[in-house]
Amino acid sequence: MHFAIIGQGLAGSALAIQTAKRGHEITCFDLNVANSSSRVAIGLVNPLVLKNKTLFDPSQVYFNYFDRFFKGISKLFGRDFLSRNLIREVLQEKQEIHNWNSLQNNSKFDSCIGPIENLNIPTIKGIGMGIIKNSCRLDIKSYLKTIREWLKENHHLRDERVDSIRLIGENILVNDEKYDGLLLAEGVEAYWTEKIFGKLDLSPTKGEGIIIKSRKSNFDFPIHRNIFLLPEKKNIYTVGSTFNRNFSLQSPSAEGKESLIKDLSKLFLDDYEVIDHWAGIRPTTKNRKICFGWHSKYKNIGFLNGLGTRGVLTSPFYSSHLLSIHSK
Repeated sequence: MHFAIIGQGLAGSALAIQTAKRGHEITCFDLNVANSSSRVAIGLVNPLVLKNKTLFDPSQVYFNYFDRFFKGISKLFGRDFLSRNLIREVLQEKQEIHNWNSLQNNSKFDSCIGPIENLNIPTIKGIGMGIIKNSCRLDIKSYLKTIREWLKENHHLRDERVDSIRLIGENILVNDEKYDGLLLAEGVEAYWTEKIFGKLDLSPTKGEGIIIKSRKSNFDFPIHRNIFLLPEKKNIYTVGSTFNRNFSLQSPSAEGKESLIKDLSKLFLDDYEVIDHWAGIRPTTKNRKICFGWHSKYKNIGFLNGLGTRGVLTSPFYSSHLLSIHSK
């Protein structure tokens, strides 16, 4: 079959790989928008909801698919897009140390709560760091760029807007060209998805982040306390990101920047300058459930949306699951 895929973010890229593995031809339509939610995402993967130290359920199911998927990606492209430097949760009070040790002694958290390390970073305010096991970071920009080049070389990539989808009998016409199947991975816009499947339960959230250049800090693993502090290269760190359901502007805001700087001041003791400020709109849902399925009438039209803040972790599972239920 020849599938058209609309969108080449995290969902669309995973669908493209999974569709090709099943022997299908692909034409992907994507405008490569620089500030799309996937392309500005920070790419972290972790099994915990860090705010309240609860398990992200069912994280182990997602992790099993995630590991297999990215082992395949590494083999296919001859490189690993994952940084295995584990996230450290900064602990600033003795009670937090006690609470972390309690979690470590709970067998339910065996796969994610690691030991406490000494905090030997003079520019980070705290008394210890709890290691989050099985955490990692995807180099999203390189990953999406590589998938894009792979589509160009091995399938078809159309850097164009989809202005027309027509369903005539069993024929699917996208921009007046015929396809055997259609997969919609549009993200927050969801124009054609809602036109074909009806209104989705999307409740987009705005995330903002800043890039800082510090004076003397030099550590190579992600740090978390209310916000993430992520090393990019020497003295350069990403700080992010906010989570805002009530927003009026899609562009970076003074309020978002102020919030990030305020949280950073409680954690980071180094002098720094802000060298960039970005924003992206995530395709989250009201109930935080991912939306996917196949059309009841047009059996070869499916969609995947609503991956939200954990799209890096969940896209391998849901792309595989969507295609699996179609083949049954």
